[in-house]
Amino acid sequence: MKALPSSVPPARRELAGAVRAMLRATGGSLRGVAGQIHSSRSVLNRLALGKVLFPDTDTVLKLHRLAKSKGGVEVMTEDDLRALLQRVSDECESAFATDNISAEVNRPAAEDVDEMRGALEGGTVAPFDAPVPLAEGDRRIERAVGLQWPVDELVLHLDSGRYEHAVGMLDYAGDEAPAVESAAAIQTCRSRGLTEVADALLRKVGSRPDRFVLDVVGHLMDVGSHADARALIGCSAQAA
Repeated sequence: MKALPSSVPPARRELAGAVRAMLRATGGSLRGVAGQIHSSRSVLNRLALGKVLFPDTDTVLKLHRLAKSKGGVEVMTEDDLRALLQRVSDECESAFATDNISAEVNRPAAEDVDEMRGALEGGTVAPFDAPVPLAEGDRRIERAVGLQWPVDELVLHLDSGRYEHAVGMLDYAGDEAPAVESAAAIQTCRSRGLTEVADALLRKVGSRPDRFVLDVVGHLMDVGSHADARALIGCSAQAA
């Protein structure tokens, strides 16, 4: 597996090394290991390359348990791994909060960032090509079933270091989008294993008006995302 780029920050770099060690301990291929822990080859590969900003704790712990069960190469303890995952999360949240993820990654030019931020604050533009607006009165298309949210675009922005664009997409989905798009964003991120991103969207949506939250809950129920629907109700209650 190729070396990590210098732009990968410390905690995420350490986690990537731990994931590589656990993968070696299993003695299997990426695809084989992914199948055993009900994940995907892509998710494990991105973890090992330090590309996952908010790693799914459950996936990493399943990998850890599998590696430990092989009894070969020594891997870190579960407590140490949990502490490392928390450091990765804190590192990423701090970077987003300070808008200083890395000066070495491929970020937009400063003037482009300022222009996009101004447009978002002014409500004049969405940070990505949003789905075609819903036709008034068309109940058939006002359902989350079958609506595709551009999660691949989000992942591409994250992998390429275009964090302002990624944040813009999440701000739009959580704070501005119609209920059906917010629900689709939550469900799609959850299904792709972007657990912390989905949780962040739930908190954003939960701070919006009660009527809107109930609409999103309904759309989540439509697609079978009952756990997220219940979690959203909880987020809304906490925000009240």
